[in-house]
Amino acid sequence: MPGRVRVGIVYPAPMRVALSGVAYHLIGGYLRESGAEVYGYFLEDGGLEAYPRGAPAPARLDALLVSVSYELSLPYAVRALVEGGVEPSSRARRGGPVVIAGGPVPTANPLPSLGFADAVLPGEAEPVLDHILHALEAPSRDSRLSRLASAGLLVPGRSPLPVERVYAKSLDRSWYPTSITMPRGVEPVWGRAYPLEASRGCGRGCRFCMEGFIFRPMRHRSLQRMRELMEEGVEANGLGKVAFYSLSFFDNPWAEKALAHAVETLGVEASVPSLRVETLTPRRIRLIAEGGQRTLTIAPETGSCRLGAAINKAIEPGLVARVAAAALDVGIRTVKLYLITPLPGEGEEDLEATLGLVEQVAAEARARGGRVRVSANPFVPKPSTPLQWLGAPGVGEVRARHRLLRRRLARLGVEVETYDPRYAHAQAAVGRGGEPAGDLVVLWGIYGGGLGALRRAAREVGLDLEAMAGPLPVDEDPPWHGLVRHPGASVDLLRRELQAFLGATASPPCGAAWPKPAPSQGSAGRGGG
Repeated sequence: MPGRVRVGIVYPAPMRVALSGVAYHLIGGYLRESGAEVYGYFLEDGGLEAYPRGAPAPARLDALLVSVSYELSLPYAVRALVEGGVEPSSRARRGGPVVIAGGPVPTANPLPSLGFADAVLPGEAEPVLDHILHALEAPSRDSRLSRLASAGLLVPGRSPLPVERVYAKSLDRSWYPTSITMPRGVEPVWGRAYPLEASRGCGRGCRFCMEGFIFRPMRHRSLQRMRELMEEGVEANGLGKVAFYSLSFFDNPWAEKALAHAVETLGVEASVPSLRVETLTPRRIRLIAEGGQRTLTIAPETGSCRLGAAINKAIEPGLVARVAAAALDVGIRTVKLYLITPLPGEGEEDLEATLGLVEQVAAEARARGGRVRVSANPFVPKPSTPLQWLGAPGVGEVRARHRLLRRRLARLGVEVETYDPRYAHAQAAVGRGGEPAGDLVVLWGIYGGGLGALRRAAREVGLDLEAMAGPLPVDEDPPWHGLVRHPGASVDLLRRELQAFLGATASPPCGAAWPKPAPSQGSAGRGGG
C-alpha cells in the first residue's frame, strides 16, 4: 500500500556530497512520488545524521538503499549501518531492514559490498525502482529477498547467475526530478544548482575507466528534454545555476545548445564537468566562461603519445596548451589538469612528455595572468575494465614520481595535488576483492575505516593486501564476471582490449608521429536523446 513502505537512502559521506550528484535526487524523488516514505542518512563529522530531522532510526525502516561510488566508501557504509542500529554483517543479519547496495562500485564488482548488503542493484535504478517497492510490500523478509531476486537484483543464493546489468534504455523516457532537495544551510560541492544529467555512459573506451565500461551503451538526453528540465528545475527550486553531468559532456550532440540555452536564454550560471580537450571549440569555451565558471578542468592523463594511444586517449600535441590559452583569453582564471602517473609501462621519456605538456600550459597561463593546477593520481586497476588484470604500481615508485612532479612544476608556479599511493593500493586491493573481501569490508568499517583499520581487518580475515593489489592471472576470469553480465564489457572483450593495451605499451616512443587510438571494441550503441 502506498505510504506503507519506508525507505532510507544512505550516503556514507556528508550531505553536501550527496546533494551534489544526481542519484540522491533521482531515487529519492521517484520513491516519494510513488508513495513511499523516504529519509536520507549521511555521515557527517559528528556521526550519522538524518534528513529530515526527526526521521526514524534506520533500523526501523523496511529497506536501506546504500550508495557506493568509491571503493574507500565501503567501510563507511558499514559505519553508517552500525551507527543506525543495523547489524553490519549480511550473513549475521536476521531481521531489520533489507540492505541494498548500488552505485558504480557494487555494479563493477558486487563481492566486497555483499559483506554488508543483502542485495546488490547491478546497474541503474530507473528500470527496477517499481519492482523494489513491490518487493518491499511483501509480508516477510524472506519473501522480500525472493521478490528482489526476481526483479533482477543480485541476491546471494536466490538469483540465477550471472544477473544482467540493468540500464535505462532511453533517458528521455525515464523519470527525472524537477523539484529537488536543497536544505538551507547546506552548500553542495558545486554550489546550489539544479543538477541536469546530459548523457549517461561513454563510447570512448578509455581502457582504465570503470564508469566508461560498466555504464555502456552511451545514451543522450535530447535538447528538447534538457530545455524542459532546465526551465522547470530552475523555477521550481528558485535556483540561479544549472550543473551539467556527463562522462563526456560535449559528446552529447545537443550539449552546446543546451549550455547556450542555460546561459543565454535562461540567464543562469552553469557548470560543466571535466571535459575532453578535443571536444572544446572557441564558442564552447566562451559559453563556459559566460556561465560563470572560472576553472576549466580537462583530463589529458598523460603527455606521452605512446601511453595516450595505449589507454585510448591520445591527444594531439599542443592542443591542451592551445585550449588553455583560449580559455584564459575569455575569462577562465584557472586551468586544472588531471594526470595519471605512473601508468603501466611508463618510462622516463613518457614522464618527460607529460611534464612538457604541463610546461606548455603553464607558459600560456603566465602570459595571461592565469594559473595552472595539476591533480596527479597513480594508476588504479579497476574491476570490469581492460586493465583489471594489472597490478597497482608500488608505493615507493609512485612517491618518487610525485616528488619529481612537484619539484619540476613548482619552479613554474604550478600547484600540484597528489593522491596518497597507500589509498590507491587499498582501492585496488578491495575493489578487485573476491568473496572474502566482504568480511574484510565489514571488519574494516567496524574498526573505523582508516588504513590502520584496513590492515588490522586484513590480518584477522587472513588476506594479503599486497597480493590483492598486485596483478591477476590474465588467463583466469575474475570472479565478478560470474555474478554480473555487462553489455559491451564482456570478459572476452576486456581481455582483447588488454592485449591491445599491452601491444601499444610495448611499442617504441612515438617521436613526432601521434597515432590515433583505435575505436574501442564494443563501443557501439550510442543511444539517442
